[in-house]
Amino acid sequence: MRKTTFLAALTAIIGLAAGVALAHETGPHQGPVAEWGEEEYHVEVVPDTKGGTVSVYVYGSEDDLAKGKSKPIDSKTLTLSLKTTPPVTLKLEPKPAKDDPAGKSSVFVGKHDVFGKAAKLEGTVSGKVGTKPYSGDFKQK
Repeated sequence: MRKTTFLAALTAIIGLAAGVALAHETGPHQGPVAEWGEEEYHVEVVPDTKGGTVSVYVYGSEDDLAKGKSKPIDSKTLTLSLKTTPPVTLKLEPKPAKDDPAGKSSVFVGKHDVFGKAAKLEGTVSGKVGTKPYSGDFKQK
């Protein structure tokens, strides 16, 4: 009996964990999400095929991501590296949201021809918050 109860509980925990992980493969803007650090930050990559641009939104914890609560960071640029043929590396400039404090931004933007066509993107977003470097992979489904 204990073995059956244990296995049922373990199956439920695994199912919940998988559900949590799957719940945040996309962010509030329906873009793929990369994790920075140990749940310190989450960044959402949102391409715009009409404008040929990309916006990267910065969130704090997974809970912040789920609530769509941005987290402005002290960073001059972010780097977006795409696994395309040929590979594309792009510097993203800050575009502070209206509520972001001076000197910080929760949104970073860039423009490149690769965003002008509908394609599933995959790559890495990296940057520094203050002096600490971060990097995380994303994959558009």
